[in-house]
Amino acid sequence: MKKLLWLVIILELIFTFPSYANEKLLIYTNNYEPYYGENMPDFGPVMKITRLAFEEAGYDVEVKFRPWARIIKEGQAGECDVIAAVWFNTGRESWMALSDAMLENEVGFYKRKNDGLVFKDYADLKAKDVVIGTVRGYISPKGVGKAGLKTEEVTEDIQNMSKLVNNRIRLALVDKQLGAYLMKKMGVENDVKWLVTLQKIPLRNGIMKNAKGDWKKRLHDFNKGLAILKSKGVIAQVLKEHHLSF
Repeated sequence: MKKLLWLVIILELIFTFPSYANEKLLIYTNNYEPYYGENMPDFGPVMKITRLAFEEAGYDVEVKFRPWARIIKEGQAGECDVIAAVWFNTGRESWMALSDAMLENEVGFYKRKNDGLVFKDYADLKAKDVVIGTVRGYISPKGVGKAGLKTEEVTEDIQNMSKLVNNRIRLALVDKQLGAYLMKKMGVENDVKWLVTLQKIPLRNGIMKNAKGDWKKRLHDFNKGLAILKSKGVIAQVLKEHHLSF
């Protein structure tokens, strides 16, 4: 009888007191190695930093990989809570708020190591009729489009790096870390050289304003968690683990 009474009391406590489980956030992202990717350990350094920062603030996360166009469409509809790894929210301010920066992407030109080309300015590149490899849909650094430079578009960065080493273009416009990663993957890292940095772009997370829940609190909490990670040296350690240096 006493055992039955205790069982009743325990059940009443379970159903009377509220659950304090962490809020779970749905994060959408795509593949952009060596920063993030579904086949990378921890989904890559950017996703690990994102998860750790949210966990520091008391959240659990679920990560789903999607094509970029679908991410934007579903993010705008509030079907996810966070879009990871965003450069800009231009034109998206009504439905997306950007977090503090996790790191900076360094965008510029790679050239062949045996090419004596020196970067002076865009006008000089145009005068020399330099062909530059770009990726369709990417936002180029300020000035590249206005200078009227000769460009050739591809769908993926690795295509440009292949064209570069095979002397089909003279420069490849790419993120510095990404270019180095692709060259190593292709086994031709000794054939190319970083020429110049054109722009450094902060990499942030986008918090969905149209999703259910308090987006302002999520933004504040993530930034707070990110600051804690930075102060502890966690971010630098994560980047080091993934062989990224900034």
